[in-house]
Amino acid sequence: MRKTRSRWWAAAATALALAGAALTGAATAPAATAADEPYVGYLFSYFTGEGTADGEQVYFGLSRGNDPLRYDDLNGNQPVLTSDVGTGGVRDPFIIRNPETGRFYQIATDLKIHGNGDWDGAQRHGSRNIVVWESDDLVNWTEPRLELVSPPTAGNTWAPEAYWDEARGEFVVFWASKLYAESDPNHTGSSYNRMMYATTSDFTTFSAAQVWIDPGYSVIDSTVTQHNGSYYRFTKDERSNSGSAPCGKFITAERATDLRDTSWDFVADCIGQGDIGAGEGPTIFKSNTEDRWYLFIDEFGGRGYVPFETTNLASGAWTPVTGYDMPTDPRHGTVLPVTQAEYDRLRAAFGGTDTVEPGTWYSVESAHSGLVWDIAGQSTEPGALLTQWSSWGGSNQQFRFADLGNGYHTIEARHSGLMLDVSDASTANGADVVQWTATGATNQQFQVRANGDGTVTFLNRNSGKALDLYDFATDPGARISQYTDNGNDVQKWILHAAP
Repeated sequence: MRKTRSRWWAAAATALALAGAALTGAATAPAATAADEPYVGYLFSYFTGEGTADGEQVYFGLSRGNDPLRYDDLNGNQPVLTSDVGTGGVRDPFIIRNPETGRFYQIATDLKIHGNGDWDGAQRHGSRNIVVWESDDLVNWTEPRLELVSPPTAGNTWAPEAYWDEARGEFVVFWASKLYAESDPNHTGSSYNRMMYATTSDFTTFSAAQVWIDPGYSVIDSTVTQHNGSYYRFTKDERSNSGSAPCGKFITAERATDLRDTSWDFVADCIGQGDIGAGEGPTIFKSNTEDRWYLFIDEFGGRGYVPFETTNLASGAWTPVTGYDMPTDPRHGTVLPVTQAEYDRLRAAFGGTDTVEPGTWYSVESAHSGLVWDIAGQSTEPGALLTQWSSWGGSNQQFRFADLGNGYHTIEARHSGLMLDVSDASTANGADVVQWTATGATNQQFQVRANGDGTVTFLNRNSGKALDLYDFATDPGARISQYTDNGNDVQKWILHAAP
């Protein structure tokens, strides 16, 4: 869960063109929206920093089921989207869905710091463009393009993000810029970052940029959500922390009923203070399952992204969350809720975490107890429990995996030909795992996740929970159940190819 520093921030995206059609120029009907489909997981879009040559590109992480706090790297921890336009680097990627068409935009800061480290120059003579990609399925994307949004007086265009303005049926795009006097065309004077905004319906044509936030000192990294008719905005106070600026380098929350209002009501400041050393790059999103919001804040120079949560946006009170697992080294990014079809497409296209060879029979050893999976009593009947037992080479201790082509597998017991199955399609912690006649249902489908230490974890598609050695048992005959994915040894398994 390590993340380093990002001074700019997330770009916004909304949905527009299905990638294949945009690439070929063919006319295509708008993609169907996901408005009536439940969200079952989260896509995390981010960059990893200027420390490596490819760190300033777009990376994806995907949640472990519907868990907003635990993510796996996609695409083998390599960039999913790369930019060869503008500066050739992108930071602060932001992704958004068009609520009317279902199309997606991925936008980002046009900036490359790797190899030069010129932060001052990047704010005087930096790009006035944002980088834009489009997709209708989150897998196939158009080529990147530059879109000019900042005026000639701007020295930079940092961390663009967008939000859908329901009242006007268009997107409000916002970013940070230092503005210089018109009489200073070389931008040699002093300035500070304000938050700017423009509007667009297609991320191709933009209104003239206007100042959105200008408190008289530098602010960056705004992010927005909406609830019960109010917009809530979270912005980094970029001042150095001092007696005169006690909330410098922390997050300020505000509220308004008009997204384009230039005077928002104060909600809270110093968000994160006392729990992190300093914070920037906030990204906010709502839980898919309850009225709970998560605010990920980058403790730059420290732990990286630290999640906070609240059930009351208007209160301004945020509580740090423990027990989270970010993708590898994420910096300023976005979390987007996804449907089952979108989740499966992402996993199938970019998963790359499975470590089983389809067709091979395996013995599955517990990293906790050293015992192996065993169908109780060598039963061939549906409903027989999956347990652990001392290894003796029996066919009731051998299992093979059939790749379903969507990032999931079925698991077959060799002696019976039946499939592992979370009993009664339960989503509860502690539910039994049994063998059952193949049904094709999601409670018989499992993701095999490599843990990087020679072990794997099995995640049930129906529940999002991990196969778990019940109650930390070490005795033969103890049952295998499912439990919330937590990284403990009772959820880690070692695969041995059977002779």
